[in-house]
Order: sequence, then C-alpha cells, then structure tokens
Amino acid sequence: MSPSLFFAAIFCGSCFLLFVGSADAIEEWEWKRLTRKRLPKLRSGKAIDAASAKLADQSASAAKPDVSRWKGWRSASVQSVKDESPDCRSFVFVPTDGEPFSAFLGGQYLTVRLKDPSSGKNVSRCYSLSSGPDEPHYRITVKRVPGGMMSNLLHDTIDVGDRIEIQAPKGKFHYSVEESQSPNPEPLNLVAAGIGITPMLSMLFQSLNERTDRDVNLFYQVRNAVDAPFLAPIREIAKMLEASTGVRVHLWFSKPEDDDLRPGDSIGRLSAERIVDRLGHHRGEYLICGPDVFMNVIAEGLIECGASADRVMFESFGGKSKSAGALAVPACDPCSDASDVDESNSDDSVGWNVAFQTSGKSASFEAGMDGLLDVAESLDVDVDSGCRSGDCGACVRRLLSGEVRYAEAPECDVEDGEAVLCVAKPVSEVVVDA
Repeated sequence: MSPSLFFAAIFCGSCFLLFVGSADAIEEWEWKRLTRKRLPKLRSGKAIDAASAKLADQSASAAKPDVSRWKGWRSASVQSVKDESPDCRSFVFVPTDGEPFSAFLGGQYLTVRLKDPSSGKNVSRCYSLSSGPDEPHYRITVKRVPGGMMSNLLHDTIDVGDRIEIQAPKGKFHYSVEESQSPNPEPLNLVAAGIGITPMLSMLFQSLNERTDRDVNLFYQVRNAVDAPFLAPIREIAKMLEASTGVRVHLWFSKPEDDDLRPGDSIGRLSAERIVDRLGHHRGEYLICGPDVFMNVIAEGLIECGASADRVMFESFGGKSKSAGALAVPACDPCSDASDVDESNSDDSVGWNVAFQTSGKSASFEAGMDGLLDVAESLDVDVDSGCRSGDCGACVRRLLSGEVRYAEAPECDVEDGEAVLCVAKPVSEVVVDA
C-alpha cells in the first residue's frame, strides 16, 4: 500500500471522514513530504543530515530581514478550502503574480483583508499560519466565532479561486532558531488548546524539517475527537515518529466521547503541574496558544513550577492584554514593573485635536485611548485594523501634519510621514489621511 493510500486509510477509519472528504482532499504538501519521503527514512533510521542542514539554513534566513518580504497588501488566490472540524476551516493561499511568498517562522501570523459585502467596508484580522514554513503556499485555519465578522465572512463567502488580500507574515511568537541549531538544544514544549493548535502545527513542521534529534513535546487540550482540528494527522505523525525521533504528543480530553481515547491519552484539564509531571523536568522553551485564561494560567503555573520566565511565551488574538493580535510576549517580563511606569506621559496626548482629512471628521484625543485608531472608530472613520498592537500594519496611514509618539517602536513597516494608528498618540494637533 502506498504511503498516500495508507494515510488516507487512517483518515477513513476516523471521524474526520465526515469533514475531510476524499483522500485527494488531504493530499497537501506537508503530509505528502512527511508520509512519502521524510517519515519512511526516519523510521528506517537513515540519516538525512544534508536535507536538515538545508532546511535549518532556510529557518535561519527567515529570522533575518527577508529581501522578498513585501510591504502593504498583496493579492492571493485561494487554492483549497478544507474543514478540519465542524467549526474550523483551512484556507490555502497561493501567489497570483508569479512571485514566491516570503519566508516565515513557524508560529508567525498572516494579516488578511476582505470587503464586507453588507457594508462595503474592508475587514482585516490576524491568523496564525498552520502550514509548514518551507511550503510554497500559506495556510490559515479559522474557527467560526458566533458574531465574529471576519471568521464568518471567510466561512460563508470564500471558496476556491477567490482572491483575498494579505500582508507578509509577522510576529514574535516562534521558538528560538539559535536554540534549535545548537549542538544540544533544550526541549521544545508546545502547549495548545483548541484552535491554538495552528501555530504549534507550523512549529512542529519547522522543527521536524530542521532536525529530528530534538525533544519536542506537543501538549494538546481538546474537548473530544470530533471538535479537535488536526487530531487525526497529529496522532498518525506521532506514531510514525515515536521510535526514531524525540517528538511526543500528549493529549488531554475534557469531555471525551466513546472511542475517543487511545493508550496514553488523559482525561481532564491540562495544567502546568501535569505538564511538568509528564516531562519529569521544567527545562526548555514553552510556547502556549489557546484561550486567554488557559494561556495565563498555564504560563504563570509553569514559572511557579520552575520554568525560566524568559522562556515561557504565549500569544493572544484580540485579547485585552498588549499581546492582542498575535504579539508574543514573555509570560513574565523581568524588566517590567508597573510601579516604575511614568504616568506623566499618559496625559500629554489628551486634548489634542485629531482630524481625518478624507472623511472630514475630527475629535479630541481622550483619556483611556490607546491610539489614533480609537479616535477614528469613535467617529466611524473607515480604517482597517487587525492586531491593535503595532504589529500587522493594517492601520498605517499618512500623517499629513502634526507629530505622534509611540510607547514602543511598532513592529510593522512604517515610513517617514506615516503613522501606525492603533498605537500612535498625538503630541500636537494632527491631520490623518483617512
């Protein structure tokens, strides 16, 4: 039986049959390479040092400025659409201009933009990439959120052949490339809940492509097998890798259905104590993604259990913290102390007039506002937004006059005469091209 048919048979024996469909639907680049080429070699014990070295070089180059990285929005075509669970759908994008996509690191995110047909306004959001970094395409996996404008637009209106606008991948949420390339790397511990599996899948692919001797532990909290995106392929990859690599998958089911559990699976809620107990140590990097409460509790618990604070990281999309919108932050920043914050700078922006030339509207910057974007939204001025943390660049607009300041330099591309509205605060009267 060929590897591709074998992999299809694994799916046909699981509940994923209802959502994945035919064998052809799951024949994506990652699975092809791992099942047909890479995994058979790993299982037989054959060395693939040359390929690993090449892919490690690619990962190292992705951590450096990428000359192919474009600025602003770029059109992409939807190559395929696939349901990974009843409410999670993957979208694979390919270039429309013949130029390859920029390199990225597993864990980074993609900013996507669509026009809402009901209002005619653009909507943009950030989603973690779930594809492997060395693939020729980008893939995001989106959970439908009740009332969520972008997730429902993607699920209800986007199909194969449609076009969507994207920005180059960004984000700090990725494991250390330097650590991965060291002679004896510390363990890589990936902790996910629900749709938080998406960046972990990308990091797992990257790690496997770089080297196979590193200890990689994937902890995955799910409700049951039906509602767990990518569970079937993750299980199969883990089975293939168990004897020949350091990859281990640890599954926790909070409400398992009949026949969900397999030997080694656990019932209940994942906790920092259970992670450390399963590992037998608290060493290595910890990257966490899931609901805000889950991430905060796990991160704080890991540090209490002895994990190094600067090696525990998490990300949040749309959360209330500064990390909202795919900005990865240390679980505990040893350089940050709320008692040392200079509150005097929080008032020098209040009261300045903010005018939007194109729309002909203006208002004063008020206390409690995070940036000029808040003023725009209070006036119903049409401005794209995504991360709200200065990362994605969706809200960059021309600053026609006046001056602004930033508490921290934005991560996105911004040129002289431009402002990142979500984090820019006025220090004079300003006029924005919006």
